[in-house]
Amino acid sequence: MEMNQNFRESLVRTLVSSVQYWQQCTFKSKLDLAEESGIWSIHHDRGSQACRTLDRYLSLETLPARPHSEDVLRTAHFVLHNSELKSPLRMQLEDELQHLLELQKDLCLMHTAS
Repeated sequence: MEMNQNFRESLVRTLVSSVQYWQQCTFKSKLDLAEESGIWSIHHDRGSQACRTLDRYLSLETLPARPHSEDVLRTAHFVLHNSELKSPLRMQLEDELQHLLELQKDLCLMHTAS
């Protein structure tokens, strides 16, 4: 169970870092990230737009019980691929992504061994 909590925390940290680095590099919003990546759905409510699903992944309290980790991984890869700025945020995102991939591998191995 501890591994699952670490994985959930890593998902949130990776997505938060992705959004922060995207905003730093592009000066665009997380809504723009959702739209340009095509990974996250966008809802239109009374003349405004929202990316509720992406928003739910930005906090442990609102992260779904069964999160789609592939969406977080794809987002991190999209942001890194489309942003060139060398900065501490980029290094942080690269580290978070690597950590998440390692945890995902460990979880897969644990499920295979069971």
